[in-house]
Amino acid sequence: MSLNQRSLWHQTHTQQDTLSASPARLELVPERTSDLELYTADMLRRTQAELQWYRSLYEQTPAIYLSVNAAGTILSVNQFGANLLGYKPEELITTSVFNLLEFSDRQRLSETFIELFSAVHPKHSIKAEYRLHCPNSKITQVKTTLKILPDGEYPEKSPVILMVCEEVSQPTNQTAMQVQLAEMESLTHLKEEFLSTVSHELRTPLTNMKMAIQMLGIALQQEQNFSQEMAKPPAERSKAARYFAILDNECEREINLINNFLDLQRLDSNGKPWVLETIQVQQWLWRVVELFHARNRGICKQKIHLRIAPHLPPLVCDPFSLERIFIELLTNACKFSPPDAEITVSAELNSQNMQFQVINSGVEISSSELPHIFEKFYRIPSNDPWKQGGTGLGLALVQKLIKQLEGTIEVESGSNRTCFMVQLPLHHKI
Repeated sequence: MSLNQRSLWHQTHTQQDTLSASPARLELVPERTSDLELYTADMLRRTQAELQWYRSLYEQTPAIYLSVNAAGTILSVNQFGANLLGYKPEELITTSVFNLLEFSDRQRLSETFIELFSAVHPKHSIKAEYRLHCPNSKITQVKTTLKILPDGEYPEKSPVILMVCEEVSQPTNQTAMQVQLAEMESLTHLKEEFLSTVSHELRTPLTNMKMAIQMLGIALQQEQNFSQEMAKPPAERSKAARYFAILDNECEREINLINNFLDLQRLDSNGKPWVLETIQVQQWLWRVVELFHARNRGICKQKIHLRIAPHLPPLVCDPFSLERIFIELLTNACKFSPPDAEITVSAELNSQNMQFQVINSGVEISSSELPHIFEKFYRIPSNDPWKQGGTGLGLALVQKLIKQLEGTIEVESGSNRTCFMVQLPLHHKI
């Protein structure tokens, strides 16, 4: 073979080898394309699964997620939130978020929107509570956080507001009752501590003052025959006697005020137990009137008459409470009656009740004032011509005591007389 023939043979076989090798190299390209498609499809499946997981998480998160536009139109809501509000998601889309709230709270939400859009900081959020107006809702009130979504994070041309609403848990009736009972017990404890403090801090110094005034009266009696000076009319007494009378009267008045106030507080808290005894009304009432007259000769210038029906049955009652009632009613009658007037105390049987009356003459209570005389600290204007003074608690205490004894009290006033009528049951359930 010549040199030219060898060269031609080499070129020919080289081209054939090249042509025969080309299909082998082209067969590798489809294999690389198939791997890329498989990888892309796998990534797509993973992304879709992750998106589905996030979607499910959004739909079932135990809160209400709402996105609304600036006009308040609902753009989206999660499934859990829609169910909680009593709707299907498609029923809420394109409706107004304001319709979900009580009418009085809609204006507040509108003002919140304005404040949100007026905020300088783009990430500003606002928290508020609103009452719902959803007939089928499982909740009645929500705690809401509102925030404007940044541009580009929602496929809307106008700004989008994200509203995240959480239920404001309402206590059950039993829980609320337990809370109220605990608060009442705490208040009762505080009131008892207060009463104890008042009893010690006020009563003790006043008792000491009263004792000092009495000792002063004894000393003046020994030095100046003071009892004769005090027996004179107030205008004719010496300065020392007048000052002594003011001290004694005002100190006694403050002691009565504190005692009445504390007794009222104990009655309000039912802290004063009964001591029931069988009372023979005729002997008992005579003793109480005599005791009152002996202790109050200075203020009681009137004549007190007893009128007791014969053969009265015994009365089962707390004698200490009943005595306090009569002392207060007699004190009231003496203060508001002329010195020469008459006060009548009567007792008689009325059906199954024991009926007592304390009647004083010479003064009337107007019909407009009658409904108020049992109120605490109430004093009838210009109805104390003899300036006897008073605490305004006496009749309030009387009413409380009678109520505790399961009785009633009524008052009538007219024809220049006033009558307080008390009715008590003959027997009490112990």
